[in-house]
Amino acid sequence: MDWDDLRVFLSVARAGTVSEASRVLEIDHSTVSRRLTNLESRIGIRLFDRAGRRLRINAAGEQLMRTAERLESGLLSDLAVLESMQGSRVGTVRIGVPEGLGVGYLAGRIGALAAEFPEISLELVALPQNYSLAAREVDIAITLDRPQFGNIAVRKLTDYVLQFFGTADYFKAFGRPASLEDMAGHALCGYIPQLLFTPLLDYLVFDGVRLNPTIRSTSIVAQLEMVRSGSALGMLPVFMCADQPTLQPILKAHSVMRSYWLTVHDDLRGVERIRIISEALVQLARQDRARFIPEVGSAP
Repeated sequence: MDWDDLRVFLSVARAGTVSEASRVLEIDHSTVSRRLTNLESRIGIRLFDRAGRRLRINAAGEQLMRTAERLESGLLSDLAVLESMQGSRVGTVRIGVPEGLGVGYLAGRIGALAAEFPEISLELVALPQNYSLAAREVDIAITLDRPQFGNIAVRKLTDYVLQFFGTADYFKAFGRPASLEDMAGHALCGYIPQLLFTPLLDYLVFDGVRLNPTIRSTSIVAQLEMVRSGSALGMLPVFMCADQPTLQPILKAHSVMRSYWLTVHDDLRGVERIRIISEALVQLARQDRARFIPEVGSAP
């Protein structure tokens, strides 16, 4: 088989559409379709069931996908060894992170990281979602959930604290809650329960009592802006609020702790540029530990 055909097949299998695979591979739509058709014709087996523009992989396709992924894994591992032998750092590293960490922390530091390692091109994907290393969506994944399965290397990046925040304008207009019970009479922002990408974001439950936000968003950045506007209170990561002088923490006894985990696929652990950036991210988090887990001395 032609490896290029298999590479196209893998991308289509992972993306689910020819157009999305075309975008990922950066080749035109007709080339993707032609290579997929050539592969199916060459082996004499249909690999997908067509449903409009979407392609649903069938049993034969899933079997070939497992085989192709083993080939891909071996190829990447061998290339990593060759790069290591040559001491090469040149290339791209794509980092997938939750939106809050990406926008509220890494975006302001990735420029310095790029300047420190100019031979490495950095890509920051900051979305409210998890990322698939197996599907090669990213090279380094930072997640709230600790991955439990797969050929991966996992290490804790950092713990971090979330607290309730409000503004002086909000407190002047609606009062400052002195207890969790007081929160029932206040406007609160939070996540949309049905659209959580991880249950670890469902943190507005205290001793079995759930606080119900009156304003909801899938975006923690949007929630921060809701609080900053003075229209609501919200539970926010303290590292995102450190440079927001108008945000005042409240109810410190009801803070919440969560963790970020850094994961790399085993195939890429030996790639020098990925090892360097992984270590640099860990060192950044260690240096800024007080930003993630502050010595809380704010008023209750």
